[in-house]
Amino acid sequence: MKLLNKLTLKNLRLNKVRTIVTIVGIMLSAALITVVSGMALSGRQTMIDGQKTWSGNYDVALDIIDTAKIDKIRQNRNVENAFYKERLGYARTKNADGEICDYSVLAMSENTYGNCFKIDLIKGKFPTNSGEAVVTKSFKTQDGKDVKIGDKITLDVGVLTDKDGNVLDEEGIHNLLQKDFNKCSIIDTVKRTYTVTGIIERPKTSELYDPSNLSMIYTVSDEKAPIEAIRTKHMNKLYIAYTPQSEGNYLQNTADILGFKADDMSNVISDEISPEDQQTSGINAYEFNSILLSMKGYGSNDATNTVIFSLAVIIIIIVMLASVFVIRNSFAISITEKTSMYGMLASVGATKRQIRRNVLFEGFILGLIGIPLGILLGLGVNAILITILNSVLGDMLNGAKFVFVTPTIPIICAIVLSAVTIFCSSFFIALRASRIPPLVAIRGNKDIKVKNNKSYRTSKLTKKLFGVGGEIASKSLKRSRKKYRTTVISIVVSVAMFIAVSAFMDYGMTYTEHYYGKTDYSYMVSGIDTKQAQTIEKMPEIDNYLTVGLQYGHVSADVPVNECGENFLYDNADGTKSFSVEFLEFEHDTFVKICRELELDYNKVKGGVLVYSQVTPDNSESGNSSKPMKLFGKTAPTKFIVYGNDDNGNELIAGKLKVSSVFDEIPKSADSVIGEGTIFGQGLIIGEQGVISPQLGEHECYITLYANTSNHTSLTNRIESMEGADDSIYIFDYEENVRQFNAIMLIVGIFVYGFIGVISLIGLTNIFNTISTNMQLRSKEFASLKSIGMTKKEFNRMIRLESLMYGIKSLLIGIPLGVLGVFAIFSAFSKGSVPISFVFPWKAILISIAAVFIVVWLIMKYSISKVNKQNIIETIRNDNI
Repeated sequence: MKLLNKLTLKNLRLNKVRTIVTIVGIMLSAALITVVSGMALSGRQTMIDGQKTWSGNYDVALDIIDTAKIDKIRQNRNVENAFYKERLGYARTKNADGEICDYSVLAMSENTYGNCFKIDLIKGKFPTNSGEAVVTKSFKTQDGKDVKIGDKITLDVGVLTDKDGNVLDEEGIHNLLQKDFNKCSIIDTVKRTYTVTGIIERPKTSELYDPSNLSMIYTVSDEKAPIEAIRTKHMNKLYIAYTPQSEGNYLQNTADILGFKADDMSNVISDEISPEDQQTSGINAYEFNSILLSMKGYGSNDATNTVIFSLAVIIIIIVMLASVFVIRNSFAISITEKTSMYGMLASVGATKRQIRRNVLFEGFILGLIGIPLGILLGLGVNAILITILNSVLGDMLNGAKFVFVTPTIPIICAIVLSAVTIFCSSFFIALRASRIPPLVAIRGNKDIKVKNNKSYRTSKLTKKLFGVGGEIASKSLKRSRKKYRTTVISIVVSVAMFIAVSAFMDYGMTYTEHYYGKTDYSYMVSGIDTKQAQTIEKMPEIDNYLTVGLQYGHVSADVPVNECGENFLYDNADGTKSFSVEFLEFEHDTFVKICRELELDYNKVKGGVLVYSQVTPDNSESGNSSKPMKLFGKTAPTKFIVYGNDDNGNELIAGKLKVSSVFDEIPKSADSVIGEGTIFGQGLIIGEQGVISPQLGEHECYITLYANTSNHTSLTNRIESMEGADDSIYIFDYEENVRQFNAIMLIVGIFVYGFIGVISLIGLTNIFNTISTNMQLRSKEFASLKSIGMTKKEFNRMIRLESLMYGIKSLLIGIPLGVLGVFAIFSAFSKGSVPISFVFPWKAILISIAAVFIVVWLIMKYSISKVNKQNIIETIRNDNI
């Protein structure tokens, strides 16, 4: 047996092309599973880390009103950590230059720093008691100087009230803008002194939010705040992180801690907790960190989890198919050469068992080299991709970085899968080789089937187009079906995978774009009038803009309205049905563009309104999902009655609107400014400025301006200082949202394009492996044809016909399989809450058709160029490739 093993090793060295190609195939198979699983796990962990940075590392937050219960909660066996935070208050001073400085003071339990909230320490250390504190790096002392470690800060800290004297709770503080904060007052002040122990970066965690210009102070809480102070002045929180073993049962654990029933918890919100339950539980509200729990796999969003699970199964199947065919074909394509060798071994006395064990030994050697190299290659690619991602994204993920996660379980699966595939491929080849009579095996004609000695016919068209070479090629492929079938299967798998994964890319981009909210504008100003809008439009910082008037109301049509669900249609006193609508008024140029997109003639529709034909009833209270429904029957409306209210609240007719057209799809020009309200529970009416607003009575449309700007800060300052600016003007800067969206889309793009690139690479390697090895194995056949007088022209015709036959048959099978894969992926995505329509993958199919013929032709041309360099006589005599 040792002699046969030595012969196997020598044979592997002599047949370098087949050996290298097989090892590369095994490497790519193992690497593919490692890369896909590794990047998926790394992406998931990165999203978890990013969410922890944004929301905090906890499972549920309790608005605590009885600090005596904190120790009891910490002792709960299911609680890993409990972090306490109390908002001590605010302080306001005036420095030597007369400038007002505002300060925010937060106290937290000592274990909160770094464990619950991500706080980056620049220098120094975190506080250890209530007399110490860390401050943000922008912190200035009362004399306007930078603070140093060891300095003492003394401030009069009190409770924040709005301009009407109402004490602000946590929600009120989160809704504060800087200009609103300046109008707030601080009452019930207490003098507090802190020793600075460290300087920190401004935290990005939402739970630590304060208006942007405040200097922030963080100290340690003694956790002894009086109940009455918490209930009336503060919203203090206890953040609970459950143990990994109990995290999946977070709902029951929280119910046990609070004394509620788990079945009732999902229906209880903050303002529904009775005073009795508050007394029992020690809280007046609770909130789960639902996004983080969902990312960990414990969320309640069944639709999202179903989508993720379904897609995971489909992608794993695609990866498995790619892996199986690469390894199997690497063994199957060389069966002719190996069969000849095993026949010679059997002729000199090798038993069937020895031949089988010898084949398995060869598979073991190839796997021993290819699998570890593939896993190392996959881990290396993961490390490089993560490095590139972190370099490209920079700080676009709010301080979070892509982390390298070693996919231990997927690596074990890759090893097992590759080993089983190699074993099965080797075993069945071994069985086949051991059963072939020695003389038949040595002659190498086992794969050539001639049924009943009947000659194979070739069509006259083939003879005319490709000549003698084409006729020989056609008959050769019909007789040697196994080699032909193996090549076709390789191409079929590659085509089907490419089409399916291309659909995954398209649907994945659509899903991500809808989920995270695509926006065409990064800046919005609302509460302005037409004159102010025109002033802002001319400001130098504005790059491009869209001005729209927005108002809500209800109308009735002059035609019957379909019954579109409960709580949507209202009965009027005159017996008609009215419904809620969103009015949008666009300036002239945009409205003309909308008409063009809807294929309408502006001159025929001006002076009237455009009406969206569908509505989605708001059935959220009943818990039923709603689907868009037709608002009108077969007859379209020609006018609307607009309703309003008089000073006493009585309904009256405010005006009438002429309907110029009804449209079925939202125009792209209006898509970016249509809010969620248009989707659920109300209709949509679009008009040109000056058409709708006069019909709304006192409730005129208020103007909103959407824009992109080159300088957000300068534009904000200019708007706030313009003539007529007052508290009714609200500025929303979405620069950070746009940056995050672009970062997310870039990540999705890198993952999806990277995956399709790897799939394409493994498919290309599979095809190259199959065709090139097949051509090498047929070098004797080609040499024989040339020896009997086949010309170079006839030979090339034969190869072109083989390429054409490979391509056509592969595409006829691969394209339908790919479309089935597209439908499976579409079915997985459609289970989510994002509306996605099936799109036939014409683009991917056309690319596949072009790629198959080009790739097959190039590979065969490359292979034949190698064959042409061989000596005819030596090739006929040679047994090693």
